[in-house]
Amino acid sequence: MTDPRLTTLDDELTIVFPGTWVMIPLHDDEAAARRIQRLVADRVGRADRLARVRRTAKSELERLVALANGSTAFALALSLEILPGVPFPASIVLSREEWPTRPEPGADPAVHLARCFPDDEALDFSFGPVRRRSTVRTSTYEEESAPELVADYRFAVPGGERLVHARVNAPMAAAPDLYLELFDAMIDSISSRAPLGAPAAAR
Repeated sequence: MTDPRLTTLDDELTIVFPGTWVMIPLHDDEAAARRIQRLVADRVGRADRLARVRRTAKSELERLVALANGSTAFALALSLEILPGVPFPASIVLSREEWPTRPEPGADPAVHLARCFPDDEALDFSFGPVRRRSTVRTSTYEEESAPELVADYRFAVPGGERLVHARVNAPMAAAPDLYLELFDAMIDSISSRAPLGAPAAAR
């Protein structure tokens, strides 16, 4: 099995990624375009018969980057393999968010998370309380349908002034419950070295 690696998400956060993942630059169009071009060529191949697949993959990646750039996202990670030679398509986008309602000074983060996201599931991770919302929807890929897992995790930054929102997309999630266990473990591995800064301006 590929060794899990501690990966820096920005200047303040790290995460353990099992398998092989790649970070896509955000808020830098030229850097993102180069990374996408190289990634598609390496993963899909350069044969003429694969031109349509390359275009589709490139378009989907560009769309994902554009959505992230249009928000307060600060990190975008794409999964390539869970084991050597075993593809595992998934993405994680991390953003900074303001609280829907401002917490009172000294408020318990778990209590305020529950108040702000009452319909989400409560989790207790190593760094503190988390609220998770997950759903499985049907998506179509190359004229074939497959289940797609979408999961949203929210937790307070150190000090509690803001939130981090992690959005997970896992197309072709044949066993959603097992996928969710994996992503729970990944989010649980997040660690912070310093208080997070203010949200980036939306673009």
